[in-house]
Amino acid sequence: MSRLLNPSAADLLMYELERQAGHPDANSTTGVVVHLRGAVPDLAGLRDHVTARLAGLPCLTHVLAGDGPQARWTPAAPDMTRQIRAQQVDSGPEALETAVRLLLRAPWPEGVPTWRMILLHGHEPDGFALLYLTHHAIQDAANIGAVFETLFGQRSGQGQGQFSVLSRDVPSDARPPLRQTLSSAVTLLRHARKHHLWQWPDHPLSDRRDLTWIQVPSASLRTAARVGGVSTNDVHLAALAHAITQWAKSAWPRAAGRALPVLVPVNLRTADEVAAPGNRLFLAPIDLPGGSMSVSRRLAHTRAVTPALKSAGHKTVLRAALTRLPWWLLRRIMAASTVPDRLTVCASHLVGRRHLHYGEAAVHRIDPIIICPPGVPMAVATMTYGDTTSVCFRVDRALPDADSLPLLWRQALTDLADTTP
Repeated sequence: MSRLLNPSAADLLMYELERQAGHPDANSTTGVVVHLRGAVPDLAGLRDHVTARLAGLPCLTHVLAGDGPQARWTPAAPDMTRQIRAQQVDSGPEALETAVRLLLRAPWPEGVPTWRMILLHGHEPDGFALLYLTHHAIQDAANIGAVFETLFGQRSGQGQGQFSVLSRDVPSDARPPLRQTLSSAVTLLRHARKHHLWQWPDHPLSDRRDLTWIQVPSASLRTAARVGGVSTNDVHLAALAHAITQWAKSAWPRAAGRALPVLVPVNLRTADEVAAPGNRLFLAPIDLPGGSMSVSRRLAHTRAVTPALKSAGHKTVLRAALTRLPWWLLRRIMAASTVPDRLTVCASHLVGRRHLHYGEAAVHRIDPIIICPPGVPMAVATMTYGDTTSVCFRVDRALPDADSLPLLWRQALTDLADTTP
């Protein structure tokens, strides 16, 4: 059974950001679109399947009650009739994406946990999709991964330690040494400056968002990572920095020739809370290389700024900040980091390593859905599953010509592949 901690200031912040949103596009609803090949399943059978596995998923059976330091996780029974539904869509991938965008704006039903699963079918002749949506205050991306691996992964012989989403190098209750704490504090403060990069009077940011996905072969990221001696997350970040820099030359000149501040979610979820509600992540700021350079050179420079994201010692400090700091202090730190002149691009990267299926229908692709709260110009998430990596762009409509960003990201990855022996 996953250990439940009291809700943190990070959890409640997701509700605060949503209350600030002037449009549902900027809400705190996150999730995935899971694509399966096979016959459309029976809805009643799907409800029974999820119900039989609820005992191992406290994130699906709790709600956030109260506010501030008095907030607590409270048990609440899901209503499978309301929370697991089916919807037929028109033929074609565009019809599926349109349905997803509309469902993202739907309000949450009262009195039940804030998640829903919609069986979408009709967009292709031999397949269907499971749209899973939840509130980011209740579940983060790693938690969503644990939900799907519990519901649709192989059950025999699989323990908690085999989940794809665990942070294996962070002990649950480790107290970081003083030297590491000071080092991490310096790293965080160095990047906590007010940069004003996305405050341009000619194009004030809005609460409207465009949501787009593109897909690339997973092998292209893995090959670039292996040859460059980096992680696939480094490849994603370098491609993103390259895309934004290329776009900014004409569309947002103030971001074209300088380092690009980016917030990267660092997963801090451990084995004893794999399916517990709440956020177990820390938004770590880094500065990606800006200016004009080749994408291969940009990848080399990216490698130099990401070691802290992978450091077990640094993660231990971030974990302690999330779970040990007094509630009021963590709240004050987060309030300072979410003012408009500090907010910037968010970039997430996930890898699913367990084979997923429902009956005879096998999962062949997972499209992530990332939130883009008020004040954030764009949020980009990659999800690698099997042979396909799907990239989600959720971008403020106020950014001029922003529809070119996904193609520029893909072109940057292609250019990396062209320079790979």
